[in-house]
Amino acid sequence: MNLAREGVAPGEGAGGGSRLWSDPVVGPLARELYRRCGLVFEGGQGHLFRKRVERRASEAGQSNVGEYVAALCARPDEREFERLIELLTVNETYFFREEEHFTLLIDTFWPEWQRRSPGTPVRIWSAACSTGCEPYTLGMLLREGRGRGQVEILGTDVNERVLGEAKEGSFGEFALRNTSQYYREKYFQRQPGGFRLDPAVRGMVRFQQLNLVRAAERIPPGQFHAIFCRNVLIYFDLAAKRRVIRALSQALRPGGVLLVGRSESLFNVPEAPPMGNAGGILYHRKPW
Repeated sequence: MNLAREGVAPGEGAGGGSRLWSDPVVGPLARELYRRCGLVFEGGQGHLFRKRVERRASEAGQSNVGEYVAALCARPDEREFERLIELLTVNETYFFREEEHFTLLIDTFWPEWQRRSPGTPVRIWSAACSTGCEPYTLGMLLREGRGRGQVEILGTDVNERVLGEAKEGSFGEFALRNTSQYYREKYFQRQPGGFRLDPAVRGMVRFQQLNLVRAAERIPPGQFHAIFCRNVLIYFDLAAKRRVIRALSQALRPGGVLLVGRSESLFNVPEAPPMGNAGGILYHRKPW
């Protein structure tokens, strides 16, 4: 994917002016990662970027970062880029994070979707799902009888390693830090080093590797009643964010809802569906 071909030059917005991009050693790699997946590393993240690229260069057997970057940019190795993205992306997540979004979805929008399209499965997409806590939280709530009828849940992430962990369904105490005793006892089994999620809940979610910047190439339009894209847009500059939101908006059905994180805003993204407010909970909804 080349953003320049679509009338958006790579780096417009936050990314292009960063000192990282002008670095003679790692700058070419930072620009290439932006082109591939829209990630921008600014401020303190620039220092983290350098340290982790240095670590990956050592793991790959290169004598220094310059040789590693030069070799990778001269002869792109897709698997190596995947390893690097895994190393650079943050995958902190936990169950019942921003729980009010699930409540809004199930109690407010779910009955309307079923009333307007009886017999049609409610389709939910958890974009950038990391180890699966977000879609699995929805699965547990639905098994409690909150939300009737058929459901199809898709979880995607650019990082194949965390998707493997999601499919395995094993979690440590940190991921359950916001999980009540009721849900711990009902849906998790203790195992050495942590907990294993109930297989019935695991079976409710289908996982797929997906680069959000290329989502329009992989996700047909009009598929989903709701899309969670929370706490990931902060890593994109405006150009990449607009491209991602355009794809997500196209993937929504009429009346579908897009939910982003509390700390994220789409005020400067014209591609976003109109914003609504339900008791202080913000959401974006595609018109019927």
